Amino acid sequence: MSGLPQRPKTIGILGAGQLGLMLSHALTALGADVIILEPTENAPAALQTPFVTRARFDDVDALHAFFNRCDRVTYEFEHIPTAALRTVLQNKEDAGKLWPSVSVLEYAQNRISEKKALAAACAPLAEWREIQSCTDLEREKDFWLSNRKATILKTATGGYDGKGQWRLSSEKDWIEALDYLAGKQLLFPMVLEEMCDLRMEISIIVGRHPELGTCVFPAFENIHHAGILDTTLFPARVPNEWANEARKIALNIAEQWDVRGLLCVEFFIVDVNSQTRILVNEVAPRPHNSGHVTRRAMTRSQFDILAQILLDLPLKTEPIQPHRSWAMWNTLGNLWLQTNDFEKTVSWPSQLLSHRSVCEALLYGKKEARAGRKMGHVILNANDAEQNLKTIASLRSTFPSEPRGSST
Repeated sequence: MSGLPQRPKTIGILGAGQLGLMLSHALTALGADVIILEPTENAPAALQTPFVTRARFDDVDALHAFFNRCDRVTYEFEHIPTAALRTVLQNKEDAGKLWPSVSVLEYAQNRISEKKALAAACAPLAEWREIQSCTDLEREKDFWLSNRKATILKTATGGYDGKGQWRLSSEKDWIEALDYLAGKQLLFPMVLEEMCDLRMEISIIVGRHPELGTCVFPAFENIHHAGILDTTLFPARVPNEWANEARKIALNIAEQWDVRGLLCVEFFIVDVNSQTRILVNEVAPRPHNSGHVTRRAMTRSQFDILAQILLDLPLKTEPIQPHRSWAMWNTLGNLWLQTNDFEKTVSWPSQLLSHRSVCEALLYGKKEARAGRKMGHVILNANDAEQNLKTIASLRSTFPSEPRGSST
């Protein structure tokens, strides 16, 4: 411990969404001062944190002043312009303050850079191609169709929760995609990736400090609807050998990239030629939606572990009730769009908490509901995962909605 600097007390967070909100609470609980930089007024953390710098993420002067006030800085989402950050980090006094590093952030911002960095770390990946233009895409068509391989085409930057993606499994799909993308060079470059026979999606979160070691969370099982995470189950319903292999891969990536902070690695468990393989899908160098379940299922949540890393505190967490099954359910804006009375939904968490399986029902305080927007989450536990899934299906129907429409 003698090699560590004086323990930092002021932590900066770039971004004031729900991840920044929950991280700021964890930091404050450990005695840290928290400052947030956020360009908008009504972001969840900006509404509940007293010290907020209102500025754009590419405002170099504002970033200079922000970093000067902080002992360390982290970020709660990936879509932050890195040119301004690199300018600020050229200052000797600020050079090591950003955790995880700007290089790791850039890997996560660009799917091509991400896949190349993952390959360099020997992470298992699905077959993929770098696509720079419609001409490149046209060249690939015959290969994938002749080999009867379905693919997914993704923009290299931007796009999340299923956005910026095209599934190509037939000649018709390819022709429609090529027609749509003709003349839209701004959408390139892209990644073309094989779609494997998916059995399950899991994620592993690694917390890493360069001197205090690492904390690797158990595997989370993730269920998506329309490309958006709907439910996380913990522990994941996978054999121990699969979970252990995923943990080793995630830890190796974090070490190879010298991650300082959190890294979530999302995996596909797939069948290839009658064999099960674990492939890396993508990474997120920050708290992750699937890790919200740790707020109740572990002695230290993902936010607590990141706070401890940023404050140079020892890392340790354990499952609270390992014999129980836990679940996290995202409450999306689709639910809100079913009711004409937005204010009526404010009391919904207290109603949910009366259910014997629910141990947390949290709304993030967002002022506008949109389809697919994460408005809050619910954490439950039960004897098994099937019971949690049945309870979530029942809870959807308790939302104060109009009789029209679907709750999913």
